[in-house]
Amino acid sequence: MKKKTISLLLSICIMAIAITGCSAKGEFGPSDADSSAGASEQSSDTAAQEASTAQEGTDDTGKGTGGTPWIDSDIKENVTADTKTDPKDDFCLYVNKDWILENNIPDGYSSWSHYAERSLEVKKQCIELLKDASLTGHDAELVQTFNKLVLDWDSRNKLGVSELTDKYNKIAEAQSIDDITGLITDKDNVNEYYDFVNYAAFPGLNDSKKYIVWIENPGVILTDSAEYANRTELGDMYYGYNKDLFTYMAQKFGMTEDAAGECFDKAINLETKLATKIYTSNDQYSADYVEKINNEMSLNDAVSKMKNFPLKDILTSTGYVYDGAYLNTNPDYLALLDEVYTQENVEDIKALLTVKFVLKYSNITDKDTYDKVNELENTYFGTTGALSDEEMAYKFVKEELPDSMQMVYIDKYGSEEQRQKMTELCKEVIDTYRELLSENEWASDEVKNYAIEKLDKITINSAYPDKFNDTNGINIDGCTLIEADERIMLNTINENKKLIGTKVDKEKWAQDMSVTDCNAFYNPLDNSINMVIGMMGEPFFSSDMSTEELYASIGAFWVGHEISHAFDRDGSQFDAEGNLKDWWTEEDKKEFQSRLDKMDSYLDTIVAFGDNHFVGSNIDGEMAADITGLQCALRMASKVEGFDYKKFFTKYAQMNANISTYSSELDTLTQDPHPLDYSRCNIPVQQFEEFYEAFDVKEGDNMYLAPEDRITVW
Repeated sequence: MKKKTISLLLSICIMAIAITGCSAKGEFGPSDADSSAGASEQSSDTAAQEASTAQEGTDDTGKGTGGTPWIDSDIKENVTADTKTDPKDDFCLYVNKDWILENNIPDGYSSWSHYAERSLEVKKQCIELLKDASLTGHDAELVQTFNKLVLDWDSRNKLGVSELTDKYNKIAEAQSIDDITGLITDKDNVNEYYDFVNYAAFPGLNDSKKYIVWIENPGVILTDSAEYANRTELGDMYYGYNKDLFTYMAQKFGMTEDAAGECFDKAINLETKLATKIYTSNDQYSADYVEKINNEMSLNDAVSKMKNFPLKDILTSTGYVYDGAYLNTNPDYLALLDEVYTQENVEDIKALLTVKFVLKYSNITDKDTYDKVNELENTYFGTTGALSDEEMAYKFVKEELPDSMQMVYIDKYGSEEQRQKMTELCKEVIDTYRELLSENEWASDEVKNYAIEKLDKITINSAYPDKFNDTNGINIDGCTLIEADERIMLNTINENKKLIGTKVDKEKWAQDMSVTDCNAFYNPLDNSINMVIGMMGEPFFSSDMSTEELYASIGAFWVGHEISHAFDRDGSQFDAEGNLKDWWTEEDKKEFQSRLDKMDSYLDTIVAFGDNHFVGSNIDGEMAADITGLQCALRMASKVEGFDYKKFFTKYAQMNANISTYSSELDTLTQDPHPLDYSRCNIPVQQFEEFYEAFDVKEGDNMYLAPEDRITVW
């Protein structure tokens, strides 16, 4: 269930661009297992053979085959025991064929990878903690109590949607736009209902040391606003899934099946109007996106032209009014919202409120509804079965009580020794990166010197922070699951409101994420790399790894990758202090862009699967980080006598092993800044002579790329 004021497109567009393998999805969609680096969270499979039949669910056999110059080996059906492999033709497949054939996507998941394996290891540890009666303290009690509420199907089945009917009826009883305004601005209800905007305290772009209030357009039901103008099979999947789920749930509130279908389509009709001014996925990946959303103004300026939509009243009721700056990320959306928010559109507005309200409780009511969610996910998104109840409950605990769950885990599994070892490895990679910047041949001294200054000011955050958000205000004793969820949501909102206008506490560097994830990220707003405890295990990090394995993993794919984000298309727009500031000369900026253009042109030629090409401009930030991270690790390797490059590149390829459903691949290709996993192996290694020498790759081989066509950014 979404946390209303914290789910910001900003945190998605700034943080997810920088986070290795993390995917940002729409508000509604399949409740997949935990996110895993290099794979798409909440993805899908059974897209229809034709868009017009996607709602009914069809067989995907044969979808995703082909591709140029490599097959999409992420889709298991593309690989058989008879598939021939050669490191000169498809390096990722050559290394990972046996792993692909030996593994299957587990029930409840839409992809499987080494990241998922590591995540499952941590998940099992957390599940045991949730059952450990010997644990004491507020946070342990909190997560265990909430876990029991999630697992108490008898109570959930008995209550059904009864706790929600009064709130649902308030929407149903509204007759006018004034009634709707009264509902969404009422202090007692304002945090319950969809209010057409997202808002929260978040660090500013111009001054990242201080929290200001961000105002943004919301996410959409079809996951990408582009789907409303030109529906693709992706939009059809989300349309069918959400319509069927809403129709099923709405009948529990007394709506007929036909009325529910009409209500859903009215909601889509309103979103179709609003979507013309909601940023598409492609918009969010564009080079000028951060600049485009950086519209600081006073609240009065933000609402001065709004005659109909009660934005100021909503912010007043929720406590987000103050004298400081507001970041209005999409003024055009607010202007259109004000035009649309009229009596003429009241039925569609009411429908969207109803759909949003009903769907957000799809995983938190009774067992029948939960089973329906899984059934529809299997139908539309190609998953099989469902997560075990224990996994399902842990997922809820982690999402709703992330700070408490992390603190309980760290108390048990935190290691200062491992923490320090990771810090030292980060320093080693930074030292090597300094050499790369110093020896750069295309940048001016001015830009190189500032890049090195920014590098030297990078903060290293290893394993876990020492400070988390205050959870003492949460008391769920004697609550039902829905009551507990509401109390947790209100505490989250209240803690966020306390941040408004205050100084950012950099010691709380894990906010809005979980260190139990198998992940890492670069944060441009404080110029930090963050290597979390969730990834600090096999096969990525262990005390007995060889130098070759350690350099391939930590040197290239983890730390080297994350540092590179400080100097990619998006990270390079921020200065050493984390503020949005241009530190480039015009000549250097043109040369930098020409290198990205060269990368984009190459990526655009690659057919991912079927007839679907990569879109270079959407994924060049992550691909540049992959390539530069590998470049950094190879520099480290050059200093080691007798270094085994075959072992190094093999380990690098193994980390990209992944199997996904067709729709997971489609979702990643169209909605994620990360390239598909097989390409994250094959394309980076193509750029370096050490790979050609290690595997005797020659002109005419699929893995061959002529020297003049090879890509390096820094």
